[in-house]
Amino acid sequence: MLASSAPGPSEGPGWLYELNYDGIRVLAIRQGPRTRLVSRRGDDLSGCFPEIVAGLDKLPNIVLDGELVILDRGGKPQSDRVRRRVRLKNEISIRNAAHWEPAAILVFDILRLEARDLRRLPLLKRREIARTALHRAMGSFKRIRLVQHLETGAGLYQAASGLGLEGVVAKRADSPYRAGRSKDWVKVRATKGSDL
Repeated sequence: MLASSAPGPSEGPGWLYELNYDGIRVLAIRQGPRTRLVSRRGDDLSGCFPEIVAGLDKLPNIVLDGELVILDRGGKPQSDRVRRRVRLKNEISIRNAAHWEPAAILVFDILRLEARDLRRLPLLKRREIARTALHRAMGSFKRIRLVQHLETGAGLYQAASGLGLEGVVAKRADSPYRAGRSKDWVKVRATKGSDL
């Protein structure tokens, strides 16, 4: 599911707002003994991020949608670092990078849990299921985290702008998960000093 662009988030009841993280969009797929990280272009990135695969291996059969990021000490995504990790091919270099610059998946949706297809459920319900599944299976593992959301967007948008982050995504709380671009998810790019 892809977000449409808008000059400002839609305010009002029925919307959820989350930060838009600058990384690599992936589906994290755990199916039986097989675990994969698949980019929007269909590239398998599993070999580049063994620290993420190790965390996914602790989960039940699941399909998660999220952003693969490397965060600096202040929690700000470093897009150049995560893209550099994708280009590594040498196993020793990959292991060193996983140790010194570990990645994380910031999960914002769940499509499947065990044999249950969740895409028709409302977003808010899917997020509850994701929170429970991740909490139960992950414990203190911090490489796979559910993105937090707010029910108002103005303050989050201003914070994103002030911190130099990419922006916010407004999502209809009752929206099902549909492939392709949708007006149920709206991306608003932050600009320095901008207001709603």
